[in-house]
Amino acid sequence: MTDPARHPFTLALLAVLCVGLAAVHQSFGAVWIPPGTVLSALAAPSDGFLETVVLRQRLPRLEVAAFAGAALAVAGFALQKVLRNPLVSPSTLGISGGAALAVVAGQFFLALRGGSLLLPATAGAGTALMATLALSRLIAGQGDPRLDLVLAGSMVSMLCGALTTFLVSLDPQAFDGLMRWLVGDIGLQDSRALPLTAGPAAAAAAGLLALSRTTDLLAAGDDTARALGLAAGAVTWMTVALAVVLAVAAVATVGPIGFLGLVVPHMARLLLGEAGPAPLAGCLLLGPAMLILADILARCLMAPQVMITGTVMGLIGGAAFLALLLRLGRRGLE
Repeated sequence: MTDPARHPFTLALLAVLCVGLAAVHQSFGAVWIPPGTVLSALAAPSDGFLETVVLRQRLPRLEVAAFAGAALAVAGFALQKVLRNPLVSPSTLGISGGAALAVVAGQFFLALRGGSLLLPATAGAGTALMATLALSRLIAGQGDPRLDLVLAGSMVSMLCGALTTFLVSLDPQAFDGLMRWLVGDIGLQDSRALPLTAGPAAAAAAGLLALSRTTDLLAAGDDTARALGLAAGAVTWMTVALAVVLAVAAVATVGPIGFLGLVVPHMARLLLGEAGPAPLAGCLLLGPAMLILADILARCLMAPQVMITGTVMGLIGGAAFLALLLRLGRRGLE
């Protein structure tokens, strides 16, 4: 159990961590840029080489990493809480895969671009989630129902991935620039989507924050919710819908990045407990910190070559996921 009195202090430390990582992100890379130069570039933009690197390369990557990290972390936290399953996330429920498939299909069949892809991405994510829920009911009774849900989501994700790869293979040249996006790379052009995706994501995050007290009661069990007069079904579906909006906003911006929405909520609960708005606020800080760190490593580990951020995030998240499975295995998924 965590002490609620310490939550403001913990959140302040997480905010400092985010700011520190943001500063490191702007200075480190194939070219070292002194912090003073970074600050002068932000305060008084000029046409100098280092200033251009900051404003047109590193700053857009930082904005995208912070946005996508926050959106995926909050979406994963909401899904785990309302579904009462520690192993669900936008990636393990097929949401990210469905959104990515819809984006590729919208470009291939309808020649959609930019903001026009948000609607099909949302439809694809929602369809994939419905398929996951339906499939989990078909395979129910084979073991822990929480594992049934994750197994169904993995199957839907694999199907979406296979269909996406098939569409890309039909015209590899047309989708050449999309291949890195499909593994969650942060490109310089990704920041162009932020004005379109930031609004829906902010509204969804605000909605989840407003529902945090209600979902706390819902997480206590259906009997408790009914005794308090809560419409459990309506709250559950509203929360899931808001989480889908957040996940779609992240996928439409930077592509399907795995593990972040699964691991970060557990870190937030470990530091800030289960109840109240504090763990949700923690996700808003830990998510960006995790993805900013992954992008720093992607740019520095093999400099001047830039690795794919989603790949680095997969390595970090995969190790954390294995540790999580071992921890949950000892506790019997309690």
